[in-house]
Amino acid sequence: MKSYCYKSPLGVFLIKRQSSGCWGLWFKDNLLGSYHSEMAAGDDVYTQSTGDYDWDSFQNAEIPTDIYEWEVMTE
Repeated sequence: MKSYCYKSPLGVFLIKRQSSGCWGLWFKDNLLGSYHSEMAAGDDVYTQSTGDYDWDSFQNAEIPTDIYEWEVMTE
């Protein structure tokens, strides 16, 4: 199964498929949300609207603009 990893300056984001079929967005071992697609989860990281205060208020980060810039991991 494919998952995505972005190593940000504040910690690691993971996007992986959940048993429900949705995509989960994980940060620092916390599930931040479930999404209909991996792109939607990646967009929330890019727009800094994840619900994690530290990340969402972090400035001057070079954030991938597209999920395809994340590291692809296979399990």
